Amino acid sequence: MLPGHFQPAEYLAEIEDCRARFGDRLTIRAGMELGEPHLFASRARDVLAVGTFDFVLGSAHYADGLECAWKPAFFRPPLRERYTAYFRQVVALAAAGDFDVLGHLDLIKRDARKFGHPYDGPAPYADLIRTALRSLVERGKGLEINTSPLRMGQPEPCPSLTALRWYRELGGEILTIGSDAHFPADVGADLETALDMAREVGFTRLATFERRQIDWRPI
Repeated sequence: MLPGHFQPAEYLAEIEDCRARFGDRLTIRAGMELGEPHLFASRARDVLAVGTFDFVLGSAHYADGLECAWKPAFFRPPLRERYTAYFRQVVALAAAGDFDVLGHLDLIKRDARKFGHPYDGPAPYADLIRTALRSLVERGKGLEINTSPLRMGQPEPCPSLTALRWYRELGGEILTIGSDAHFPADVGADLETALDMAREVGFTRLATFERRQIDWRPI
């Protein structure tokens, strides 16, 4: 690994150190987010082979040939083409990536409004989104409700209630909730909103993971 990037062996060693220090007072899981693991399958396998991970979140942050989907340069007209390209990447990720749960399905909307280009979905991208969700169901992968857009002034988490309902209607059962906290103060933010969404579309339990196996928790 390059300096300044994720160091899996060191990370797992720190996890074990914390487990030893806190004992049964605190449950600590070893999780990580893999960006575009379908594009870097060999590298992803190498990282996962370093040790035992409890939870792997798969995510898409780019569209082929375009800038990062959270930076201003991405949001250049024609936006419909750019958003479509992003969801094509999500479809490819859902079909082939090694992960447990797909994170922030419609990430593009999180920053679109900030840069003056509100997201017009999910209806225009329904076929692509449904295709990705269907792959999750068929492969036994889960979907995350990511609450980070709420603290950025957006009206809904990722994904939208509509997309979450599509997942449920397609047979989706594996659901997690995350706050995508980059700062300690944001840990656990808006989780009640996500729980309300989950209940509204018919979920009665959430998935937690240990050694990449599901442990169900009622809601």
